[in-house]
Amino acid sequence: MMKKIPVIIDCDPGHDDMMALVLAYGSQKLDIRAVTTVAGNNTIRNTTQNALNVLHYIGADEIPVAMGYQDPMVRSHAQVMESFMASRKKMRPQETVPAEEKKITGASVHGVSGMDGFTFPAENPKKACGLHSVEMMAKVLRESDEKVTLIATGPLTNLGFLVRLYPELLEKIERISLMGGTSEFVLSRPFMEFNTFVDAEATKIVFESGVPITMFGYDVTYRVLFDQDTVDRLRALGNRTGGMVADLLSYFRENHNKALTRLELGDRAPIHDACAVAGVIDPTLVTDSRRMHVDINIGGEFFDGATVCDYAGALEALPQNVEVVYDMDTGRFLDSLIEAAGRCL
Repeated sequence: MMKKIPVIIDCDPGHDDMMALVLAYGSQKLDIRAVTTVAGNNTIRNTTQNALNVLHYIGADEIPVAMGYQDPMVRSHAQVMESFMASRKKMRPQETVPAEEKKITGASVHGVSGMDGFTFPAENPKKACGLHSVEMMAKVLRESDEKVTLIATGPLTNLGFLVRLYPELLEKIERISLMGGTSEFVLSRPFMEFNTFVDAEATKIVFESGVPITMFGYDVTYRVLFDQDTVDRLRALGNRTGGMVADLLSYFRENHNKALTRLELGDRAPIHDACAVAGVIDPTLVTDSRRMHVDINIGGEFFDGATVCDYAGALEALPQNVEVVYDMDTGRFLDSLIEAAGRCL
């Protein structure tokens, strides 16, 4: 039997984080040492409860969950929310935005709970452990006899503090596989992606840490898209995980495409965060990636959190600190999601 890859998953569930967790657990190829949470798509209490709900529902009660930070390293969540809403004014008339959405960063796509579209059982015996996310990461790294891969699918606040507080443990990290950033794909503002935008300072710390980084940003996640056939295949599995995933992805697709009509995706939508998990499980799924220097902007009025990628190779004196992924095998990727869901409860 092939040895499982030890990982920590740092996330902010979120529909796409849900799919990342299902893929990670159902693949049976990862040794998930811990799931840690951060605010991003929603408040820290909701993202943590969403993680607990998903893990319990799919049968992964053995995986410990630790709650992390509500606020980014430097700016408050309220400051980030104000800036985020300002960036969306031209994309969506503000009078159509419900008041509750204006207080939660990801509500326009993920709903007020962070995972609208499916009702989990009201009673969940699975609870977060007493450790903070950063302490849990440090504990796992310290106690591991082998290097651990960190999979980050939310803002990098927890990882930023890990780098700052425990620099001696960085050598225990095999790689950081993250969903975040963008190289050439422009969504709302040039070079801006949600996770890197929410905590620009933490992103800069992580990208300059010296730890190997693989970046699954908008360039790849808006190429690897699911459609109604994917939803139908998930529902046809006949198990409860397949039904849950089908419901949540249907909700996400409708709301994502309503919020981002100019992308004209039709019945297709991305599953952003699952890409960062899939690349760890099976690196051969990546069909196009390039090493380059990536710099993080933290001082600009419009471009904080920007992942400025030297894809032209002009900055020869600077280190190629990131492997930027541009494309994956969509068919095999979607097959892996469905197979993983079929192995869960």
